[in-house]
Amino acid sequence: MRIVLDAMGGDHAPAAPVAGALLALEAFADVELVLAGDPAAIETLLAASGAATSSRLTIHDAPEGVGCEDPVKAIRSSSRVSARACAELLRAGEVQGVVTMGSTGAAVAAATLYCRRLAGVKRTGIAVPLPHPNGVACCIDGGANPDAKALNLHQYAVMARHYVRAAFGIENPRIGIVSIGEERHKGNRLVEETWELFEAHPLPNFIGNVEPHAIFEGAVDVAVCDGFTGNIVLKTAEGMAGYIMGSIPKALQAAGVPQDPRKVLGALMSAVDYAQYGGAPLLGVDGAYLIGHGRSGPEAYKNGVGAVRKYILGDVGARIVKQLEATTGSTIDGAAS
Repeated sequence: MRIVLDAMGGDHAPAAPVAGALLALEAFADVELVLAGDPAAIETLLAASGAATSSRLTIHDAPEGVGCEDPVKAIRSSSRVSARACAELLRAGEVQGVVTMGSTGAAVAAATLYCRRLAGVKRTGIAVPLPHPNGVACCIDGGANPDAKALNLHQYAVMARHYVRAAFGIENPRIGIVSIGEERHKGNRLVEETWELFEAHPLPNFIGNVEPHAIFEGAVDVAVCDGFTGNIVLKTAEGMAGYIMGSIPKALQAAGVPQDPRKVLGALMSAVDYAQYGGAPLLGVDGAYLIGHGRSGPEAYKNGVGAVRKYILGDVGARIVKQLEATTGSTIDGAAS
């Protein structure tokens, strides 16, 4: 399988994506990688790494990154922008997956403008992996589509259901709608309309409304919501995690705990480290499309390749299309699109 890495995206580009590509080639013998970026800079980094030349690694000339400007304008401005080049390679069928770190706006814009959507998908959604005591849950949408409709949330559930089955081995994922209460009547109009769609077009293991805390308690495997709500959930969780992780070492020291706090917290830090998951897939794109954190280092890039690899091996796209055809046919396409 052939996967392209955006070598000009993220805070540590191109060094981090190049190093991550080398780690991924060692970890996954069945992948070929393309680095979309500045050829001279990439070749210099490869030479400095001392790694042997690999026939499974090629470079695509796309030396321009996206800065602080309007991401849509930047993506439209030139075909030499690396994020756009990645999307165009996916659309052309030259790769089966994309790993891009950095500007989420640029990544979503590139996918929207230059990738195809899966047949039947109305809107793409970012499926953000969030840890809980027994594993990982996905919250979709994490911010791709702030103003969603009920049909979008129903389709998010279909898409994320198949992704978590492939990525995390959850055979029958529990699906919930993020709301302000667990009761059937709790929520806004969007929640009510989404409930009606789930009742009219059932999905396996739909458990109803879930409050945001349930995601982190392991009560649900797929939590669906509009991108505005999902992005607030994500950023609130990130902020609280940062506060807690910063406060615990101080509390341990104040309590006179003899061990090094960093060692005590090692397992917990690993569980909440975004690098362990590589990133979040933009579901609904025709192909595997992973968006990662701008601060990503080599390990995150390697794990991003691993996540894309699982998507491809799990035939997630074809499974999504098949279930959409069976579950959300023309009846609700016309009624709720």
